[in-house]
Amino acid sequence: MSKTASWEKIKGLLKERLPEPIYKVWFSSLQGDIKEEVLYLLLPNEFTRDWIKENYFSLLNKLARESGIREVKLVVAEEREAHQLIIPYNPTTFLGRKLSPKFTFEDFVTGKCNQFAYNVCYQIAEELPRSYMVYLCGHFGLGKTHLTQAVGNGLLKKGFTRVFYLTARDFLSYMLKYLKSGMIESFKDKFRKECDVLLLEGVDFFAGKDYTQTELAFLLDYLLEQGKTVVFTSIKLPQEISDLDSSLKSRLSSGLLIRLNPPDFSTRKKIIRHKAKKMGKNFPYEVVEYLARHIRGDVRQIESAVLGLIARSSLLKEPISLSLAKEVIAEIGADKKGEQDIEYIIETTCRFFGVSREKLFSASRKKEVSESRQVAMYLIRRLAGKSFKEIGELFGREHSTVIYNIKALEKKLMRDPSIKIKVDYIRKEVEEELSTQEKRGVKEGEELSLSAGTA
Repeated sequence: MSKTASWEKIKGLLKERLPEPIYKVWFSSLQGDIKEEVLYLLLPNEFTRDWIKENYFSLLNKLARESGIREVKLVVAEEREAHQLIIPYNPTTFLGRKLSPKFTFEDFVTGKCNQFAYNVCYQIAEELPRSYMVYLCGHFGLGKTHLTQAVGNGLLKKGFTRVFYLTARDFLSYMLKYLKSGMIESFKDKFRKECDVLLLEGVDFFAGKDYTQTELAFLLDYLLEQGKTVVFTSIKLPQEISDLDSSLKSRLSSGLLIRLNPPDFSTRKKIIRHKAKKMGKNFPYEVVEYLARHIRGDVRQIESAVLGLIARSSLLKEPISLSLAKEVIAEIGADKKGEQDIEYIIETTCRFFGVSREKLFSASRKKEVSESRQVAMYLIRRLAGKSFKEIGELFGREHSTVIYNIKALEKKLMRDPSIKIKVDYIRKEVEEELSTQEKRGVKEGEELSLSAGTA
């Protein structure tokens, strides 16, 4: 059986399993090639890849295995330049990854949650400050990689090419190759002689890797002493990474630490409009408002909902509408009451104390920040019913720290009437709003059921 026939056979199976409109839209024109029992599907754009991966990838893998193919890979034609370099071991080759052209400052949506990080990274690309170290911290999907690569792309656009972009895994992999070949000094020379800007992602990966930490600490000292610029990213602050050498932890903490937070309501609306506009769509006002209120996760979650809504509209040949948005939210399960409750508690607490969300999640120990953080933790525990561990993960702290903060606030409530008044006021406002949201949700559900019944 020829390779083309094998892909054609799988397409035939897909045609049997899927509704005809779906098969025609997503699979009928796709080209596939098989090499060494791996099926490579060539896709026209990211939108197609993401949609197929999310909705039909398990079916593709199942049919492929039934046809004697062990793996399916989705390849986007326009993304080829963004793939990791396949580098044979050679001391003279360039270290690192190619930068994705899609990660630019122009394509980054800013808001209160990330404005400072954006400004700092933009300054690096524009002015290249000397002996400058930035540490971007935040959970997945909040823009760390986008900003880091935007720095590299901005510099390359200006003709500045002495930029190394690596993940922590890359760094360790390359270092081990040189080390096993007895050429570790060549590895170090690569950075000393050819790197003016180091962009290194995921430094929390180095936890427990003592030799790598030591080499990174020495390299960091050298780069900063020579006036180089370094940008690190991590899901944790240096002091929160366990099994990290104290000397490296101290060096990392000496840089400019910036935490990226989940997008707030206004930023979520900007992201939704931006993502939709990139795909040639202009969402109605009520659709943007609804999506922004019901998706409170990271940027990837928001993008997934936008993609899903556009795809649903295209397949059903219906205009983008509020009813379609509700169907998408129900389907992807983004409308989680617990997450909404937590988000509103945080927003209300920040507004009452006049503290930004960024400061609330920071390591600041200023009285007003510390007090607002204790109140937020206390209310999330009492009103959203989250465990100490869950609250710790939300704030990037150990669960023992959460227990300490909540117990400290409970003691204050017993002896300080002014604190009790504040907490009671916030609690009442939150409870009233959550109750209103619940009634609104029931009403929206009834309206949706009515519209479905009359359709």
